Amino acid sequence: MHKILIIPSWYPTPKRPLNGSFFREQAEFLSQSKVCQMLVLYGEERSTPFLKLAWIYFLSFVKRTWPIQKEFVIQSPEAYGFIIPNNRRFPEKLRVKLAIRLYQKAFLSLKGIGFIPDLLHAQSGMDAGIYAHDLSKTHNIPFVIIEHQVFVFHYYSRFKAKLVLAAFKAAKKTAAVSYDERRQILMNQPNCNPEVIWNLVDESRYHIQLKRRNKLFTIITILNSFTIKGFDTFLEAIAELAKETQNFKFIMIGKGADEMSTDPDSNAFVRKSKELGIYNFGKFFPFIGRGEIAGILNTGHVFVSPSIHEPHGIAAREAMMCGLPIISTSNGGVEDSIFKETGLVVPVKNPIALAQAILEIKINLSVYDPNKIRGIAIEQCGSRIFLEQMTKFYT
Repeated sequence: MHKILIIPSWYPTPKRPLNGSFFREQAEFLSQSKVCQMLVLYGEERSTPFLKLAWIYFLSFVKRTWPIQKEFVIQSPEAYGFIIPNNRRFPEKLRVKLAIRLYQKAFLSLKGIGFIPDLLHAQSGMDAGIYAHDLSKTHNIPFVIIEHQVFVFHYYSRFKAKLVLAAFKAAKKTAAVSYDERRQILMNQPNCNPEVIWNLVDESRYHIQLKRRNKLFTIITILNSFTIKGFDTFLEAIAELAKETQNFKFIMIGKGADEMSTDPDSNAFVRKSKELGIYNFGKFFPFIGRGEIAGILNTGHVFVSPSIHEPHGIAAREAMMCGLPIISTSNGGVEDSIFKETGLVVPVKNPIALAQAILEIKINLSVYDPNKIRGIAIEQCGSRIFLEQMTKFYT
């Protein structure tokens, strides 16, 4: 059985258990499917005092290996973590070189416990691709990249962007989680040819439960308060919808405020809905456990993805597994699953068009066959197709 080392750009930790949870779930699924022996190595960036970082930088030259611990990361599959210190007062090139060096030494610690991989898998070129590329060159192990992140460089320096693009050029294979993501990669690095492998959405966790549908027409979205997720467009569309009908409710799942905040007034979703006079139509869930998502989705009638850009759109596919039609902005990733049988696409940042699409689905809800919607999602993102694609990708 081949041994594959997963190097994620973000990954679940005890303090942030949902961070990159789909990375862990996909690796766990492949490991349990006996495709290969999986192990995860994750270096988590943490803010560190300048003098302590300088000391760690010195130690990185002296020590041959670097401490790795299972306690740093959520297990299943087997995973090891370590800390990458970060301080913006430290020059960026030195920070990047330190991170690369720590990955090299953490890798030697893995070899010390007997794990020598046949293949390195970077889950995103930013920044895992950089580390996998360097490990590949040093240890003569091939590496692959699957990109899950918005492929833009406006918050990256030229130095770091060059490292990311060099990794895509050198990778044995590359893939993206949507056709739009594939285009973005090729626009920046044409010297690769990414496949499209949609993220796994395990259909065994999601089922159609029509008896749970609310009597009142219910609109659901799952998002955070980052501008790119389009929460303002969603709420403005709800306000437009309220001019046409009052016979509906909406549910927003996700953080609308700082993660540490418990003050409702600091919640962007609540504040914006009150400003628009639609607060009483809504219900807000800052956090829903992974096991509870299907239950909430099954209370709704339509799922809305209002993002400016989505690399893939796992939440929309989860809703499809529950038989919900989808209304998506023209955001890239979700569009791969929107056909006449599954929903509607509207322009980005156009709340009037979004409101009209919601109203159209409300009026014509019976046209959308929940079983057909679920079937399309399974054909694209279900366990069988994901297993087939990843087995071929790793070969």
